[in-house]
Amino acid sequence: IVGFVLAAIVLYTMVYLKNPGNVRTAFNTTLYQLFHPNQGFMYLIIAAFLISSMLVLILPKEQIQQWLGKESGLRGISIGTVLGALTPGGPFLHFPILVAFWKAGTSIGPIIAYLTAWSLFGLQRVLVWELPFFGPKFVLVRIGISLLVPFILGFLGQWIFDLLKLGFSVFIIYLKFQ
Repeated sequence: IVGFVLAAIVLYTMVYLKNPGNVRTAFNTTLYQLFHPNQGFMYLIIAAFLISSMLVLILPKEQIQQWLGKESGLRGISIGTVLGALTPGGPFLHFPILVAFWKAGTSIGPIIAYLTAWSLFGLQRVLVWELPFFGPKFVLVRIGISLLVPFILGFLGQWIFDLLKLGFSVFIIYLKFQ
């Protein structure tokens, strides 16, 4: 966040020094992109955060932990992969909702699998962009080659996360006995 804020300040300062009128134009464009009734991102962001806040309250934690928790293994990674591939929308929608699932007990493996599948196999991207431009043969080959990636990254991410957590716990115990 700090990097983005600093970059914005530097860019706006540079533009102001060159032509102060362009700062107002850029700022108005930003407001238009955020709040325009038909094209504004702010409404989507607010809706996603409202949804994620509600999901934290209504998701049955025991069931989430059973289906997507650390002990869910292949089933959790598979569910994350399928949901990631089928869920439409952009990061403004996905990340707040994934945080709600994280808080409800979803393990890191299914979340990594979800994000990877969403990036690789997003249904709207495949149907709207890839199929019309590249055709079904290309899409099937690309998906076939990429199919194991969410599973590999989900399991690898879970393993690394568990190692880091274990290492951190050992470090804390070490500090207590010093």
